[in-house]
Amino acid sequence: MFRMEIKTGNVAFCDPYTGNEDSFCERVEVARILKKVIECLENDYIEGSCIDINGNKVGTWKLS
Repeated sequence: MFRMEIKTGNVAFCDPYTGNEDSFCERVEVARILKKVIECLENDYIEGSCIDINGNKVGTWKLS
């Protein structure tokens, strides 16, 4: 089983110019985080933290 949770309520998921919630910016940041998780899985990690572009922990993931 693979489980992942990402909380998208902080500024890393918002429009950088207005600070408003923006679905495009949210998708871009989620995709960036997913790519990092894929990289970890390919390097034999089975769990870890989801870190946003600003270095904040925004979630966790685990393969069991």
